[in-house]
Amino acid sequence: MAALLGLWAVVDVSLMHLSSGLAASTYDAMVRARFHAHAPDPRVIIVDIDEASLVRMGKEFGQWPWSRETLATVLDHLESQRPVAILWDVAFSDPDKLNPGGDAAFDRAAANSRHSHFSVVRLPTENDTRSLINQATLPGLWLPTGSAGSAPANTGQTRTVALIPPTLPALAASRLGYNNAYVDDDGVLRHFRYAERLKDGSAIQSIALSVLAEVAPQTYRDIAASAHESGYQSRELIAWRAKADIYPRVSFADVFAQAEGGQTDPAMPTFAGKVVIIGSSAPGLHDVHPTALAPAHLGVDALATVVDNALNQHRLSTLSPWLQVMLAGALFVVLTLWVSRHSVASLAPVTVVVPALLLVVSYLSLNLLPLFIDLHLAAGFGLLMLSSLRLWSERRRDYWCHLSEALQTGTVELCLLAGHEPWDAAALEHLMDALQRHAPSCRLVLPEGEVKWPAKRHYPALAEVVAVVGPAGVLSHVHEHLLKVLEPWLHRNSPMVTCQANQLLANMLAAWSLMLSQAAPFNPTHSFSSAP
Repeated sequence: MAALLGLWAVVDVSLMHLSSGLAASTYDAMVRARFHAHAPDPRVIIVDIDEASLVRMGKEFGQWPWSRETLATVLDHLESQRPVAILWDVAFSDPDKLNPGGDAAFDRAAANSRHSHFSVVRLPTENDTRSLINQATLPGLWLPTGSAGSAPANTGQTRTVALIPPTLPALAASRLGYNNAYVDDDGVLRHFRYAERLKDGSAIQSIALSVLAEVAPQTYRDIAASAHESGYQSRELIAWRAKADIYPRVSFADVFAQAEGGQTDPAMPTFAGKVVIIGSSAPGLHDVHPTALAPAHLGVDALATVVDNALNQHRLSTLSPWLQVMLAGALFVVLTLWVSRHSVASLAPVTVVVPALLLVVSYLSLNLLPLFIDLHLAAGFGLLMLSSLRLWSERRRDYWCHLSEALQTGTVELCLLAGHEPWDAAALEHLMDALQRHAPSCRLVLPEGEVKWPAKRHYPALAEVVAVVGPAGVLSHVHEHLLKVLEPWLHRNSPMVTCQANQLLANMLAAWSLMLSQAAPFNPTHSFSSAP
């Protein structure tokens, strides 16, 4: 059974991925139930294009997108306060044909900005060969080559990349990074990829990595080196904060009003030394994602989390699928060895406890370690194995405790065995093993039905006795060897009775009554004497 479950685990991890749904749902529940999470970095603040901003600024500038003069005004104002970085979670993919002056104003502001980082949207890689965008077009998107931890120098023809670039010249020449939400197969955002390697050996960076290059150069080199070692393809679990939408937000309209009026609002926070992220929470702009933390998580807050993780090295790695298979296999081996030396019944109290403990280990690692020890596979297959063993044990007991047709007619032999204590499931398994090896045509009759843990027996004395019934000549032939095998569990036994099958019940009750009224010690040399 362990071999079959192990084979299934290998096939599932390598080909079918049927258990990934369990992993995702279990992980999401653990994330939402954490007792410890990193506090948000106080340097990270969001300038929010919220619903209030759309209403207030719509009176003068109309519907979104507004004239880019408004964005230029806010950018100049933010730059004057000396933030450490300004991230634009806004796509500038199309020119404003109705107001080219606004484009010119924002292009000038971007050219003068020393801290801005702009987003591009990465398109599917199968479109790369049809693109005209390369490193010469958007130099700020590529990781630098030739330094430790950076992408290797190009070894062939410069690779083109399919993406949606910024349309303004100053933005194209500025610091860039892709800002894609790479969701899992179920549409939930759990992972982030800091860099992506291209086929020519070069690599492009995420906007979070772009910010890190300016704010924390050494951390930038460390993450770039880690991405290089993994081939730039590995995704990391996002280390979420305690709850969604936790980063402080300031309405874009308030920042614009302050920039236009030149007045300082006492309630307005300063942006000095801050990492400012400009994005949107307005429902009409549809920047929300289901995440492990919330079913509708603001995209700008998710970006803030990723940037915070990069700044503070809040990295969350996980076990490889094959290591999970090995751990599940180790659990199978342990359970198999335990059953071979003890019994299936001895595992009954831990059928749920063992998988639960494995999940507790996973939960604690998510709270306390930078490594999520994902044991869902071991827990799931462990529960399946324990449940299967218990079901198999019950079916086996039904087989040995059911009189066959051969024992319902003709002459049969009967003997009662009394144990030192009630015959529990473990002792009965040893008795069934003995019958299977030495008297496979015999069967058991129990005076009291099976009592499953944690229930208790009503008549323990009655449960100390079990009847063995076999065809005439069979039981008497193997009785001496059978008694020697069962001696560790036996206290005494009744004389063997030979009777007709239709008299079996009466003889069994009489033998039970006699044995329960006696207390003679067990003597294996005078145990199986034929009834006169």
